[in-house]
Amino acid sequence: MPQSGIAPSRTAARLFPILLIALLLGGCGRSDAAAAADAARAQALLEQNRIVEARLAIRDAIEVRDDEPQFHILRGRIEMAAQSLSGAFDAYSDAMSLDSTNMEALQAVSQLGLQTGHFRQSLEATDAILALSPDEPGALLMRGLHAVIRKRFDEADGFADRILARNPADEGGVILKARIAVRKGTPQRALEVLAPYGAAKPNTAGVVMTRLEVYRAMRDAAGMRSQFALLRTLVPDNPDLRLDEANFAFKDGRPRDGHAILVALLADPATERGRVANILAIWREYSGAGPGDAELAPIARTGSTGTRLAVAEYLAWHGRLAAAGRLAEGAGAAERAALDALILSRERRWTAAEQRSNAVLARDETDCLALTVRAEARLEAGDPVAAQRSAQVAAAQCPAQLQAWKALAAAYEGREDADNARRAWREGVNANRQDAEMAGAAVTWLLRRGQDREALAVARRLTHDAPALLGGWRLYRATCDRLKDPCAAAAAAGLRDAATIYAIDLPPGQALPNGLFGRIIVR
Repeated sequence: MPQSGIAPSRTAARLFPILLIALLLGGCGRSDAAAAADAARAQALLEQNRIVEARLAIRDAIEVRDDEPQFHILRGRIEMAAQSLSGAFDAYSDAMSLDSTNMEALQAVSQLGLQTGHFRQSLEATDAILALSPDEPGALLMRGLHAVIRKRFDEADGFADRILARNPADEGGVILKARIAVRKGTPQRALEVLAPYGAAKPNTAGVVMTRLEVYRAMRDAAGMRSQFALLRTLVPDNPDLRLDEANFAFKDGRPRDGHAILVALLADPATERGRVANILAIWREYSGAGPGDAELAPIARTGSTGTRLAVAEYLAWHGRLAAAGRLAEGAGAAERAALDALILSRERRWTAAEQRSNAVLARDETDCLALTVRAEARLEAGDPVAAQRSAQVAAAQCPAQLQAWKALAAAYEGREDADNARRAWREGVNANRQDAEMAGAAVTWLLRRGQDREALAVARRLTHDAPALLGGWRLYRATCDRLKDPCAAAAAAGLRDAATIYAIDLPPGQALPNGLFGRIIVR
C-alpha cells in the first residue's frame, strides 16, 4: 500500500547519530553539547518506543538549540510515532523553515498538511519538492490530490498520467486515477484502471480499499461483499474496516453477520470506548435491543470491564435486565454500582434505585448514569425541581446520554415550564444530531403540544445530518404522514435511496476525506 504517513529513510536514521557526534565534537559550547546529548537520548528512546520520554528529551534539546533543523525533524518522527499528526506537522514545518531544501521535512509538510487541513502549506511544500525534483512521484501524487480537492479533475488526471508514464505499476498513481474516474462520474472506468490487480498482479490492501469505495459509490452490494472478503485477509486487524463491514452487513440484509462482527469487536479487550459507542449506535439503528443472549457470551468472557458495563447499560435501557446483570458479573461492586441503580429503576424499585445512585454520587458527583437514574427517581417521587438539577448536570457532562435529556425535559414539564422543556429537547437533539431515538422523542413531544412545523423541522434536519440513516427517514416519513404533509413522497423516496447508501454517515461538520484512501463522496 502506498505510504500514508512519513517514515524517515534508513539513510536519515543512520546519519542522525553522526550529526549529534559532530555537534558534540565540533567545538560547540557546553549548552550545545547538552542539547546534542538530549537529542541523542531522544533518538535512543524513540528506538525503544518510549515515546513520552522521547518527547521530553527532544523538547529539552530544542529549548537550548531551536535553530537546528535535525532536532525538529527528530521531534517530527517522535510525534509520528505518537500518532500526533498535528504535532508532527508543526515539528516538520519548523524544520522546513530552517532548511527549505530538506527533503524529509518537505515531504512531511506536503503529506501532513493535506491530512491536517493546512492546504496552503502542503501545496507550497509539494511545489518546492517538484522544483527540486520535477518527476518525484510522491509530490506528483500530492499535487494530483490537491487538484481533486479543488475539483480540477482533468488537471488531477494529468498528474496521475505523469506518474504512470514513468512507472505504469505505481500503485499510488493507479489509485489516484481510479478515484478521479469516480469523481468524474465514470466508476466503471475506475474498475478498469484497477483491473490488473487481482489478475496479472496480486491485490494489495490499498487497491482493494479503493475498489471497495468504487463499488460503494456504484451502490453495488455484491461488489462490496467481494472486497470486504479480501480485506479480511489483507487487513485483518483494522477495527474501522470491521465496523464499516458490520454496518454494511446489516443494510445488506445479513444481520447475523453484522452481529458477529460487532460482538467480536466488543469481545476484544483492546476496543476503545469511542468505538464501543459507535457499535451501540449501529445496534440502535438496526437491532433495537441488540443480539440474543447466546451471541453476547464472547463479550462476557473477554470484553474489557468498561465495554461490558457499557453494553450492559445499553441492554438495561432496552429492558434486558438479566442479560445486563450477567455482563456485569466480575466487575467490582463500585464499578457496577451505577448500573445496579439503573437495573433497580427499570424494575421500578425507585427507592432502592435512588439510594444506590446517591451512594455512587457520594463518591463521584459527576457520574452521569447515577445522576440520570436519580433524576428519574425524583420525577417518580413528584419532585421535578430536584430532578431538574440532576438531569441538568448529567446532560451537560454527558451529552450523548439520551435519557438525561429526556429526564430534563420531563422535569421542566413537571414544573409547567414549557419554554425550557422545549429548549431541553432542542439542545438534546442538537447534541445528538444523528440519533433517530433522540429526534423521535423530541418529535413526539412537539406533536403532542401542537408544534407541528417544529416537529417536522426536527425530523427533516435529521435526514440532512444523517442521509444514510434509515431510522431518520422513517421518522420523517411518519411525521409527514401524520401531518398529511406533501413531504411524505419525498420522505419515501429518501428512504428508498438511503437503503443503498452503504456507509456510516460522517459526523456533521467533519471535513470530507481528501487523501488517497477513505470514502469517495460525489456531490
